[in-house]
Amino acid sequence: MKKIRLSFQGSLLAGGVLFGLIVLLGLLAPWVAPHDPLQVDLLNRLAPPSRKYPFGTDHLGRDVLSRLIYGIRTSVLIACAITVATLCFSLPIGLLIGYVRGRVDQLIMRGIDGVLAFPDIILTVAIVGILGPGFVNMTLAIIAVRWAGYVRYIRSLVQKACQEDYVRYARLSGNSHVRILRRYVLPQALPQLLVYAVWDIGRVVLMIAGLSFLGLGVQPPKPEWGVMLHDATSYFQVAPHVMIFPGLAIMLFVLACQLLGDRFSEKGAAK
Repeated sequence: MKKIRLSFQGSLLAGGVLFGLIVLLGLLAPWVAPHDPLQVDLLNRLAPPSRKYPFGTDHLGRDVLSRLIYGIRTSVLIACAITVATLCFSLPIGLLIGYVRGRVDQLIMRGIDGVLAFPDIILTVAIVGILGPGFVNMTLAIIAVRWAGYVRYIRSLVQKACQEDYVRYARLSGNSHVRILRRYVLPQALPQLLVYAVWDIGRVVLMIAGLSFLGLGVQPPKPEWGVMLHDATSYFQVAPHVMIFPGLAIMLFVLACQLLGDRFSEKGAAK
């Protein structure tokens, strides 16, 4: 039992440290990046890792490490902003239909089931294809696709909380619906919802990188992990570092989100 607990704490600590370190690097990018991420140096194009360029340079001679650090601001910090926006949009709807139920609940859930019937990436690509490529359209498309899953999850948390005895007592005591939701239901559902959101940030980063890799999201020369992978595809055989490091960055961040989400959910389930 003690070994299992230590393993749990170690995984949680590793995920938290990795997540915090990546976000901190993005916030401090202007001070920690060794070079200008947009500076072109054709004389040093596709240079291997060295003391001057720890992760080497890309096909235009730009420092890969600096572009990775600045790419956090697009790939990670924007994913966090998208997740927060999706959560703020979905929370009132999920609270309403989970608490009231009835015909409104059934009608909205049928629409949500229709949205969730399609894989996220396919529906997102379709929306971006209609709106046109670009950062703003990519953001709107991701929110338009991700909100349905949040509403469904919030609805289930609210319905579970409403079955608790203290919520029933609050109703019998004459509390208003708004007060019950604010004081009793939301505090019960919020911790699990935040865990879900942290886990979902990793998926949003994958979507941003995937759309940018396809040329539908962030556009060059802005540093972004998916854009870096797209630019590196033609040079993988002669300079594999230009593709390996962005791929590792995506993998490490998604792993951090997965560790945090899984461990916190296991902790909540154990309680």
